[in-house]
Amino acid sequence: MPATRTERAKTARYYRKREQVVDVAVELFSKNGYASTGVADIGTAAGLARGALYYYIGSKEELLAEIHDRVMDPLLTEASAIVRLDIGFQTRLRLLSESLLRQIVHRQDHVWVFLHEHHQLQGEYRIRFRAKRQRFESQIRDVLADGHRQGKLRVRDLELTTLAYLNLHNYTYQWVGRRADLQVDELARFYCEIFLNGILIERIDEAAAEAELAHGRSVLGVLLAKGLEH
Repeated sequence: MPATRTERAKTARYYRKREQVVDVAVELFSKNGYASTGVADIGTAAGLARGALYYYIGSKEELLAEIHDRVMDPLLTEASAIVRLDIGFQTRLRLLSESLLRQIVHRQDHVWVFLHEHHQLQGEYRIRFRAKRQRFESQIRDVLADGHRQGKLRVRDLELTTLAYLNLHNYTYQWVGRRADLQVDELARFYCEIFLNGILIERIDEAAAEAELAHGRSVLGVLLAKGLEH
């Protein structure tokens, strides 16, 4: 039987309120931490009694999983479209960077919770989170693999290269608030310039670098042997 207008309106109100509850949870988890935030705290901040709160959420962990989905689901949707584009792998990496940075820059509280509290997820929530994270990483790796097959990459370890790409991005949320002048596309361009081209005009002289490293390590070894911290 088709839903009545009243039932449809109730459903719309339900999801709007549930989104509000998730917003409240994001704020509290990012401010106080997941473990230090109780269900009662969420209910108070959302203006809901405990019984009413459970009408909108199954558990505190469900809220945490929802926060992670808010970050991962848009990423996966956009990444799936990007990797299929008939354009150069460098441009696809740039678009993936922009997609990732949109989440990081515009949802800083979500990303804080995502990076700091994911270990709190258990059971099916943990399995689902890991699967989504691995899927996103594999999409980046697939784009890099295209560049490798075309003979355009010097690196061979694509797993490590994927992690390096992610590491360029993941902690942007910690400082980006101090750089309000940066736009997502500008930051993505900067990151991809460093990632793809590096920062040196000329290639490193590996032999000279190794000699200097050996000297530096010997000096540090003497200092450490003397128990000097500075």
